This record gives sequence, structure tokens and C-alpha cells, in this order.
Amino acid sequence: MRLDAKGIPFKLLDTHLCPACEGVGMRLLSGPRPEYVVQCRKCKSTFFEFGVGEALSHNNQYSSEVEYQGYLDVANESSLHIRHEATIDRLRALLSAVDSPRLFDVGAGAGDFLARARARGFRIAGNEVSEPAIDACRLRHGIELMHGDDLVGIASDTGRCDAVTMWCVIAHVDDPRQLLKGTKALLRPGGVLFFSTPRYCTIDRVSLILRWLTGDRFRRMFDRRINGAHRRQYSRWGIESFLRREGFTPIDIAPAIGYGLQMDAYLSSVGAPRFIARPLGKLLEFLAEAGLAPRNILNVYAESS
Repeated sequence: MRLDAKGIPFKLLDTHLCPACEGVGMRLLSGPRPEYVVQCRKCKSTFFEFGVGEALSHNNQYSSEVEYQGYLDVANESSLHIRHEATIDRLRALLSAVDSPRLFDVGAGAGDFLARARARGFRIAGNEVSEPAIDACRLRHGIELMHGDDLVGIASDTGRCDAVTMWCVIAHVDDPRQLLKGTKALLRPGGVLFFSTPRYCTIDRVSLILRWLTGDRFRRMFDRRINGAHRRQYSRWGIESFLRREGFTPIDIAPAIGYGLQMDAYLSSVGAPRFIARPLGKLLEFLAEAGLAPRNILNVYAESS
């Protein structure tokens, strides 16, 4: 009988609670290898589990300078710039009563969003667990990030903020509940939390069909979307339930187009040869800019009670 990491037979997934909506019953999408992927039957949020394999901590992601520089080299900066500016506009509107809002960016990376927020009148701070990212942020923007993931401890030192932001962070962390508790500690009552996170979408349904049609021989797209680094794909219903349970009032949860990597790099990472990846990547970039690509992320705004 196949067992998960806790020695529970997979057939008992029907009695497991969803980490997002707490609905009863999960279905197995992939595995075990020993890792596996399950999806909530109720809210359709999807989760990667390490099974009996060794878990990769979020503290060990992007820990090498070469690895992090490789990520920066293929980042979709034009798309990120548009998304950053739109988010700052929305935060400005939500915090219109505050002249110079205090903003804390969790997992701030190379600091591009913080630099834009600073230029728009926000008082900024942020943290990172990746030392190469901290170095890149200092070099690019002269912003000194706090090192570590103890947000409750950081909040006790810095005081509370008007806004907390996270760009594709909640999908990476070891404990998303602890992350939300930390963001709540950072926020004043009535403060605004914004985050973007991967969404289970058409790409994932197509990749699952490709796996089935090829007898699991073509699974690189599936594995690229949800894996030991990107561990969660939330649905709107799932993330709303999760937020309410952790003491947040959702303001807006919207599916959106947000591809953080250049399309040709993404296609190359799933095995497309370069002569296909380059022209197809340009087509996909055009479709994304025209609003015709799959809505692969959720943009989430919530208020701290």
C-alpha cells in the first residue's frame, strides 16, 4: 500500500483537510516519486508534498549567487514593471488618507518593487532569506534588506506598517500559516496586505492532460508549474477561506496575467528547443500583453482586522 510522509494510505486522502479552505477530501494528481501533488476536491487549490523525500526549506532557495543571477537574467522585467506600478496605484488609492504610507515587502528579492514604491512616496523596508538577493538589492538600489524570515520578530523591532506586500512568496514558504501570522504582526489594524501567487489554471489542466495522453512521459510542464519550490496553486475560493481564517478581510481577489520569466526562457525550461522557444516565446509575450494569455496568478488585496 502506498503511504504518504506520515504513513497514511493514499486512499485516506479522501478524509484529509484542505490547507486552504479546510474542505474534506483531496485527490491525487501526481505521485508518489516519493513527492506527490494533491488537489482539494472542494476549492481546487493544489499542493505539492515531499512525501517521504527530503524537504527543501525556503531558506535554501536561491542561496547561491550563480543561481540567483540566473533568475535575474531571465526575469520578465517589462511585465513586472507594469504589475508593480499597477499595485502601487491600487495601494495609494486604498491608503489615500495616509500621506507617506509605511510599506514592508516580504521576500523583496533584488528590490525593484521597493525602489518603485520609494519613488512614489512610500517609506519602505523589506526582508529576504537569500543573501545573493540582499546583495543584489543593495547594489541595484542602495536598499538594505533585513536578513531572515522571523516576521513577528521584525515587527517587534520596526513597528507596524500601513501595507505589506509579497510577490510570489506564499507559494514558496515552508509554513504559509506562519507567514500570514507574520504579515499580520507587521500590519496595523486596517492596514492592507497585497500578494500575488500562482493560480491553478488552464496551463495546469492542459499539462495534466498531456501527462495522461503520453502515459506520464511528458510531464515537464506539470513539474515546472508545481514543485518543491512552487508548492501551492491557490484558487480564489481557497485563498479567501484561508485569509478569513487568519484574521484578514478580503478586499479583492482577482485572476490575472503575470508571467515573471521571459517566455522563451520558460519554454526552454520545459524542454522546447531554442528554434521553437524564441518565436513561440514572442507570440506568447504578445498574447500576454494583449490580455489573451491564461490568467496564471491571483492578485490578492486584504485588510488586517
